[in-house]
Amino acid sequence: MFKRTFLRLLVLSLAAVGSALLPAAQPAQADNMLDRSVVLSNNLPSGVTSDFFRFTLPSTTNIGSITFEYCADSPLIYDPCDAPAGLDVNSAVLTSQTGNTGFSIDAADTTANVIVLSRANSPGAAVPSSYLFNNITNPSTSGQTVFVRMWTHASSDGSGPKLDGGASGFVVQSPFTIGAYIPPFLKFCVGVTVTPDCSSETGDSIDLGTMTSNRASSGQSQFATATNDPSGYVIYALGPTMTSGNNIIPALSSPTASLPGNAQFGFNLRANLSPTVGQDPVGLGTGLPTANYNIPNRYSYNEGDSITTSSLPSNYNRMTVSYVVNVPSVQPPGIYATTITYLATVQF
Repeated sequence: MFKRTFLRLLVLSLAAVGSALLPAAQPAQADNMLDRSVVLSNNLPSGVTSDFFRFTLPSTTNIGSITFEYCADSPLIYDPCDAPAGLDVNSAVLTSQTGNTGFSIDAADTTANVIVLSRANSPGAAVPSSYLFNNITNPSTSGQTVFVRMWTHASSDGSGPKLDGGASGFVVQSPFTIGAYIPPFLKFCVGVTVTPDCSSETGDSIDLGTMTSNRASSGQSQFATATNDPSGYVIYALGPTMTSGNNIIPALSSPTASLPGNAQFGFNLRANLSPTVGQDPVGLGTGLPTANYNIPNRYSYNEGDSITTSSLPSNYNRMTVSYVVNVPSVQPPGIYATTITYLATVQF
């Protein structure tokens, strides 16, 4: 039997920014949170999303609450904070917490743009901490930078002096809109082909042709990335494996050779000979494929994997994504398709 398959790319970009500045008027014990970041599960305007925050407290000051204040104008605590249009965190649900734990959402003091976490006042721990909030509605303005100011408080309701704090940020972006131009900067572009410096990109879908069980079907796309973030960047791949109705082509959970006649979906970021597809990374940047996607002739895919990282500021690197699909002779007929979203994140 023959199956005709299509692979469609969704071009997205996401920037995360923050400020290490604290106002001169803050108490002497105030310190900057370290390793701050925020990652969104959905970065479309007005989309319902989960926001995942991570940071490390620099001190063991007693903590009774943590505030997460979303602002449309500045990460600096002494600047005014205008709530981003369309944002709503009133219905946020705290679904996980690590490090400094024991918190619950203070519904009485949480507003449309401020989440307040509360617990009995107790010493903080200078360890990595994370908090996952579900059921948040994104701002409605595409391309707007949103800053999240994070502070610890001794009080249980987010009031009173601010102790340790900092900021991170993100951009909500409509599909096919590329780039986030704020200093510091992240540049990210995706397409069937892109120039190494993101000056142009073409195409957003790949036709893998008619599938048979005696040969692999393959195709490729590209993305390029650069940032001046001191801690580099991380790129994630999101989306399901290829499906046709209820029929699926299973994804390869670990690096595996292409074996025609078996049900397989996966990719890597290297030049390959089996089948002949792809290209090794290009450019003077410090970005590299992660381990599962850096082996020639071995393919894998797990939704949400980080596929490229850089731990330093990076000039442009262009990565070529090599897709491979195999099917057995008994694979049900149909049009198989998937949408892969590539997400770039940074931290300042």
